[in-house]
This record gives sequence, structure tokens and C-alpha cells, in this order.
Amino acid sequence: MNRNVRGSVRRSLSALACLGIVLALAATTLTAPQAAAAEDQQQKGVALITRATQLQKLLAPDTGPFRLRVHVKMLGLVEGTREGEYVLMAASQAQWFEQVRFPGYSELTGVYDGQAWRKRNVVDKPFRFHEVAQMLSPARHLRLSANAEVKKLWQKDVGGVKAFCIEVSPTGDLWQKDTAGRKAISEVGINKDTQVTLCFDPASGALLSAAYSNALPRFEYEGQVTLGNKVFPKVLRCYDGKDLAVEATVLELAKEEGQDPAGFAPPAGADKWPYCDTPEPPKLIKKAEVEQLARGKANRQYGTVFCLAEIGTDGLVHDLAFIQGRFWTLTEGVKEAITEWHYQPATCNGVPVPMTVYLAYTFPP
Repeated sequence: MNRNVRGSVRRSLSALACLGIVLALAATTLTAPQAAAAEDQQQKGVALITRATQLQKLLAPDTGPFRLRVHVKMLGLVEGTREGEYVLMAASQAQWFEQVRFPGYSELTGVYDGQAWRKRNVVDKPFRFHEVAQMLSPARHLRLSANAEVKKLWQKDVGGVKAFCIEVSPTGDLWQKDTAGRKAISEVGINKDTQVTLCFDPASGALLSAAYSNALPRFEYEGQVTLGNKVFPKVLRCYDGKDLAVEATVLELAKEEGQDPAGFAPPAGADKWPYCDTPEPPKLIKKAEVEQLARGKANRQYGTVFCLAEIGTDGLVHDLAFIQGRFWTLTEGVKEAITEWHYQPATCNGVPVPMTVYLAYTFPP
């Protein structure tokens, strides 16, 4: 290489190096404000969640003994509207029980000195009653995964209120995502693709709505009743898509002094297991293939079936409820296959406990 060429190469390399430094500085200049904005958004979102949790988590050390009575209506059923009652009684955060009573359905659940218990008059819990439980606990929607990120923060109108809204991902729910034809054992855990949009009252900080991704229900809260430093919704609603599925109205939220702690002990015949806030999640250990029924194949019926189920202390699937499935041929395939699935149950301090998970099973074309 002659001297002129070597000099030209050196000058070109030098120019490229300088350009690289300039681009790096420019990138730093551009991303620093973005990083600061993202951090500020995260802090504001966490502050909104923290404030709403303090306000609306009734089963907390600072609440004291109380009772909550709610009138509940289920709408859009084949037999028409069904009405029932929900009662929550608490002596403390460690001693409480709740009761759901509807014609033909009753369920008692509670916690008593480190032990959770449940008694109901049916084998499997219908999905509408899962919706009731999720709707009646606004603080449930504020329990996110440890690595949840606030993706977006903005203001929008919610029921005539200019609410502060955040989009957060992932949610704290457990998911099992599976696909027809995949023989590998699927993981049960937090799904990074799940997200929820939470909107808060700008005046009180209370949760106004929770809208989830996928096919999950949407929840809206209106009005307020107070108990000391707690603020609870007066009217609570659950929507399936655009349709109102469940509506509840608070009849009473009041202090309940002088309660006998023995009244919160598990009743005779109740199922019992250890209680802890964060049990070890279940693990799928045996799997059967989901068969797509011949009729579904012939009609080219594909898509994802969304389910909610409880993995019991026996490692089997209980309380299977279909949230959304486009075709009965697909849901029947899932229903048949999961009878042969077996899990290592969730555990609390090494002892098996039941735990609810979502299942998304996809039939590809």
C-alpha cells in the first residue's frame, strides 16, 4: 500500500471514529431524558398503586374489626338475573371469613390463625362466582409481579372523572400457555405478556377501573363508603366484553367490636390448608395431548381457549371454567385432556395448598 493510500485510510478511520463518538454522545443525549421520563413514570405509577392499596385493602393491620355486607346481582344468565349476598367479617387480618349466598350456591372461606379454610355446597365453582370474588376485592387488582413496569401513564375520562391511568405489565396472575401438538411440559408462572390498565380517582386515589389483556373480565368501581382511613367502592361492576355480567352494591361497611375470635374457626367439614401470601406455584409434571375433535378440524376451527382453574392439593385440575373459547369442539378437547394432567401442587412452607391459574391453550391452523 503506497503512502497516499495509507494516509487516506488513516483519515477515513479517524473520521469514522469521530463519527462513532458523536453518535454515542447523541444517543446518550437522546436516551438520558427518555430514561429519566421512564423512571419518573414508574415512580408515579407505583405511588398510585401504593396509595390505592392503603385505601382499599380492608384486610390490613390498620383496619381493625369490621363487617361488610353487599347485595350482588348476576346478569345475562340463561335463567335470567340471580341475586344474592356477600358478607365479610373480620376480627383481624389473621382471623376473618367471607360468605357468598345465592339460590343453589353457597361458599364459606376464611383464615384462622395461619390456616385457610373453605366449605361450599357444590363440587366446582362456576366462573361467575370467580368474577364476584375478583370484583369484590379492588386491592386484588393492585397485586402485581415484583418486576412489573409502568408502560404508560395518562389521563382519561372514567365515569365522568378525569382519572389517572397506568398500563402495567406483567400482572401478578399465574398462567400456563400451551399449544396443541407441543409435547414439552409447560411452565406455570408469571406471564410477561400480560398487562392491565388501572385508573385511579384523582381526588381520593381509589381504584376506578381495572381492564386486563386477553379475554379477561373488566372491572369498574363507582362511589365511596368509608371505614376509618379506608375508602371502598359503593357500586362494583364486572363486564364480559361490553356486557355487564355482575353488579354489586354495598349495603353496610362498619366497625364490629367485641367479636369472639372462636367464631372464625373452620366449621365442621371444611377443607383446610396452611395460609401464606405467596405460596410456591404449582408445576405441571404430567401432560396429555389435547385432541382437536374431527368436526373441528373439518370446519377449520382454530384459536385460543382461555380457562381459569384451581390446581388442588391432589395435583389435579378443579373448578375448570372457560372464560372464552370460539368453538365448543376446542373447549371439549381441553376439558377431556386436562383430566389426565398432573401437577406438583403449590406449597406453603412445604405443605400443599390449592392455587388458581389461568390456562391459554392454542389450536394453530
